[in-house]
Amino acid sequence: MKAKNKVIEVKWEDAWIDTDDILIADAKKLKSILRSTVGWLVADNENELILSTDIFHSKKERQYVNAIMVVPKGMIVEYWEYEIEVETGVLT
Repeated sequence: MKAKNKVIEVKWEDAWIDTDDILIADAKKLKSILRSTVGWLVADNENELILSTDIFHSKKERQYVNAIMVVPKGMIVEYWEYEIEVETGVLT
């Protein structure tokens, strides 16, 4: 049987930081950054999506993932789910 894993594409608003001095009047006009992230779905929890950049294929290592990213659902603008058959690489 072929295992199916979901790949998630998330468009979300992210926080950012700048360490330069800035006028308060200019700082009040700053906005969050709109970005897109793609990753393997680890969990779809009540308040966040948890993605990873890598999954492993050997039986011993399948219980691990690598490079976790937690995206709070309150920051998500929209997202799309894609199913991948891991053995064939077929996108469904």
